Amino acid sequence: MGNKARRAKAMTQSWSRSFGRKLHRYMRILLCFSCSGLAVPAFAEEAAWDWRAGDLIFRSGLDPMDDLIAEATQAEFGSVAIVRAGSGGPHVVYVDAEEGVTEAMLGDFVTGLRASDYAVYRLQDMADWGQGDSPISYNALLVAYGQAADRFRLMGGDTYYGAELVYLAALGAGVTLGAPVRLSDLAQGHPELEAAFLTDWQEHPYCTYVVSRDDCWDVLKGTAIVTTAGIQGASGLEHLYPLPE
Repeated sequence: MGNKARRAKAMTQSWSRSFGRKLHRYMRILLCFSCSGLAVPAFAEEAAWDWRAGDLIFRSGLDPMDDLIAEATQAEFGSVAIVRAGSGGPHVVYVDAEEGVTEAMLGDFVTGLRASDYAVYRLQDMADWGQGDSPISYNALLVAYGQAADRFRLMGGDTYYGAELVYLAALGAGVTLGAPVRLSDLAQGHPELEAAFLTDWQEHPYCTYVVSRDDCWDVLKGTAIVTTAGIQGASGLEHLYPLPE
């Protein structure tokens, strides 16, 4: 095995260990949540659907990289967020490209969007937590809130990208939404996507010891990310809004 192959294998193993540590944090939160007995807030802000904490909202226009991946994968939307119960009405937890993991009131999150500009799904096999926080929304808020956005799309560490936030929050609650996709497969036939993954490649944690852009891609193409398309296409999701006419 050559030096380049050994470096790529080492980086992949490092990625797997980092991802496992991050998932472990979510599993600990789930155990805490299951015995917490949190009260259900006494409100139900008007929404276009009968919302529940843990509902997933898909839309575009939040993160240019999300939208580029969606275009390459022919996905309907670029980003995904999680509804949670909060003071004054439902909130939405999501990853902003500049602010990192943050939240907004549900009404503000969809303001200016037409019904066709976003979609809402719900996990069918989860218990109905009503409009009190569910394990998924609790995971997203307690584990990830306030962390920086992950411009390199690494599954692991203390930074997040949008699909990863939702994927890990659901996985910590025992639900797998889609599967990671290798960068080589995502970028196949899409040189603009490969170029986007290699933006600032000299600063990429996995390319510290390589000397060229091509060598960096040799390392990165074997790693994988979760995508909004993979989550939206996962089995066990119920489409809530908008419903076909």
